[in-house]
Amino acid sequence: MGGLTTTTVLLAGHRGRPGAGGILMTAFALGALTGSLAVARWRPPLSDPRLATLALCGTGVALAAAALPVSPTATGALFVLAGLCDGPLLTATLRLRAAHAPPPVRAQVFTLGAGLKITAAACGATLVGAAATLPPPLLLLGIATVHLAAALLYTLVRPREESPGDTACPPAPLSDAQVVP
Repeated sequence: MGGLTTTTVLLAGHRGRPGAGGILMTAFALGALTGSLAVARWRPPLSDPRLATLALCGTGVALAAAALPVSPTATGALFVLAGLCDGPLLTATLRLRAAHAPPPVRAQVFTLGAGLKITAAACGATLVGAAATLPPPLLLLGIATVHLAAALLYTLVRPREESPGDTACPPAPLSDAQVVP
């Protein structure tokens, strides 16, 4: 995702609308905010691992479609859709961390997760910067491919303990400090 901003600006210029990169990123951000709020308000009947996998797929498919030569309005709508999928991805990721991090190291797990996310974003931005001579639709397709590959990889390596009726990850156990008498 770190390369999305640069790629979006390059894509807008490539399509003859050099000022539209900011509009597309705003559309993505508004979609992500809406998706996060929707998941917080109406929890989907999916486990968090399934929600994360579907969100990765949805973001990847929407960005791949936006790489196609479509109208500016359709491109904007696809960026909103990609954001709508990206928001629940963050929510599911945070829920998974909370559910599976042991209480004594929960802060370290969240800090490490945030550090890895920032590092991955910096690597993505670096890769896009190094490949900026490629056609922007190809760069956007690359970002979409990474999302789809992550979903596939997770699907192939995730533990199969989850039964079909599971609707959520188990809640994280409360520590003694969190229990209210």
